[in-house]
This record gives sequence, C-alpha cells and structure tokens, in this order.
Amino acid sequence: MSLRDRLGRAIDTDQQKRRLMYERFGVIRNPYPPAGEPTGHPHMETYIEDPIVKAIDAFERDRVSQVLVIEGTQGVGKTNLLNYFQRELQSLHTNEDGYYIIRYYPDPESTFDGILRRVFQEFDAASILTDLARHLNAMSEPEFNTAIAMAQSHEMRSVLAALSEAAGQGDDKLQEVNRVALEWLTGLRILKKHRELLKVNFRLDTVESKTQALRDLVFCCSNAKLLSGLYLLLDELEKQDYSFSKTTVLRYLSAVRALIDALPRHLFLIVGLTIEAKRRYFAMLPAFAGRLQNSVRIDPMKTAEDAVALSNFYLADARAEAVRESAAKPRVRFTDPIGRAEIQALYMSLYEQAAAEKAQEGVTPRDLLHALHQLAEDAISALQ
Repeated sequence: MSLRDRLGRAIDTDQQKRRLMYERFGVIRNPYPPAGEPTGHPHMETYIEDPIVKAIDAFERDRVSQVLVIEGTQGVGKTNLLNYFQRELQSLHTNEDGYYIIRYYPDPESTFDGILRRVFQEFDAASILTDLARHLNAMSEPEFNTAIAMAQSHEMRSVLAALSEAAGQGDDKLQEVNRVALEWLTGLRILKKHRELLKVNFRLDTVESKTQALRDLVFCCSNAKLLSGLYLLLDELEKQDYSFSKTTVLRYLSAVRALIDALPRHLFLIVGLTIEAKRRYFAMLPAFAGRLQNSVRIDPMKTAEDAVALSNFYLADARAEAVRESAAKPRVRFTDPIGRAEIQALYMSLYEQAAAEKAQEGVTPRDLLHALHQLAEDAISALQ
C-alpha cells in the first residue's frame, strides 16, 4: 500500500478534514502542541508574570539594571515565558525609543563572545553607531571632548573620534568607517584599514575587552539619548554545565557576572535555567550567585484542575484561530476532542509516572500537552 493510500489522500482531502474538524470540535488543527514544537505556543497568564512586570516597570522608570532568574525543571514553561516577554517587549518598544530587545540561546558555546557579538550586531542593524557619529559631529569641541570622555578605553575614544570625523565627510565615508568599527568591536584581527581609519592598535580579543567596549558604547549612547535600555534574554543556560569542563563553565559564568558589573545601568537581564543547574552554578561561583538573587520559580502543575485549565486555554486559542482563518461565524457549542474526566485521568497517570521516574511532584506542561496532542490525534483520526 502506498503512503498516499495509507494517509487516505485524495483531491481536497485536507480541506475536508479541516471542515470536519471545525464542524465537530471548532478547530482546524490539533489544538495541543507536541513535545517537538517548543515555540509558537499561546501564553496563559499567571501570577508568575507579576514580579517580572514590576521589575520592568522599575527598570524603565529608574534605568537601574535588573537581573532576574527564571528557574524550573525541563518542560515547565521557561521558554514559553521568555517568548511571551520577548513578544510583549517588542510590541511595546521600537528601536526609535531607545530600547533594544535581544533573545539569545547559548546552545551551547564555550565562550561569552557570541552574546556580545550579537549585541553589537543588533546595535549596528539599528544604525546606532552612525547615529552616534552624527550626534558627536554636531557638537562643539568642548562638548565633544566631554562626551567621548565617558568612554574609559583610549581605543574606544579613538573609534568614536573617527566616527565623528567621518560623519562630517559624507554618508559613504561614514558607512565605511562604521563597517570597520563593527569589525573591531566584534573582535576581528587588526588590519591596516583599522589602524588608518580608526587609529586603533589593539584587537578586542578577550571577553573583558569586549565587555568594556560595550560598557563604553552603552554609556555614550545613553548620554546622547540614543539608548534607553537593553533587554537581554538568555535561555537554556543549563546546557553549558553538561557540555563543557568546569573551567570553561566558570569562565562563561564569570563573563555573565562581568557584564552585569560593567552595566550598573541600562541592562535588564533575564536568565532561564533549571533548578539543578542554578544550584551547581551558584556553588561553582558564589559571585555569580550574588548577582542573581532575584528569581522567579515555575513549578509543575500540582492538581488535575490545573491540567483542565491548561487544556481549555489551548483549545480556546485554537478555536479563536479557526474563526480568524476560516472567516466562519463563531458557534456557541462544539464537542471537546478530549473530555474533562479523560484529562483528569491523564493527569493522574502522568503524575504517578513523574513521581516514579523523576521523583518529581507534579506534571510539566510539556508532558501534559504532548499526551493531550496524542489523544486529540486519535479523536481527529476517527472523524468520518
């Protein structure tokens, strides 16, 4: 039997299945994501967001740096929470109001260079260096000297002076110097063009030197009213622990700590990691623990009612999507693909399995949604 026959494919079969799904369940796809689909989920608001929202409000009011840890076991919803705040922050802010939102997955890397490189690249994409160059070029000489004095590094002051000078020589020259400045900031080796255009002699070849350059750039851009804040969302930091040696992990954690210390203002850092990784990291580097004292913990679902509520939320979201995409009139009643009693029984089964296999109290959303996905597939396949 061919795959086409086994799938029951014929002309317009997919459309017919979607029509049957909508008429019976009010959806046009399986409402529950499988475990292999970690992103694109709807977000169910809970009390967990409250301390994060308060921290964001304080950060944007005072510009004082904030550091938060989102901790929880694998599959508990850390990535979903970070995805939610990334979307909301991008909706709230644009680069025009001076806020930059950067999501990064260190998956895994032996050094912190990749994160710093990403920050510099995001700044370049928003033309922050050229905007700073034009701002400096428009200043009087005393104002200019005061502005670049905020940069602690002599090399960084030379780069800022070169950018300002290029801004007075036309856009082509400014773009050339901007491109070379970005190469220098990201740590490429020093060539003749860097020495001639930027007047620099030393490469940014260490995490410490790149962090210092970022600090200088952030403070100068803030002084020029070009930068209000930098949101940096780091996910799955626990992967460093079992991928590299202890020495490499310590260097990475020290680099995170150094970044926090270098930017006492304008940085909002959210770190997502498992409870076990947090415990090990804090034991490895107490100074790292001292910087990450504000934490938000996400626990597995402890009751069957939590499971029913999560199922209903995903089903309601899928039904709303079906109405939007099919332009159909919403109906009052549909049959649920999985009944309430079946969800409760499924939760209890998963609860016992988690306790026996993981010594875990409760069921993670990932495990529940995957099991619901499989049950919903059975219900959808039975449609005629």
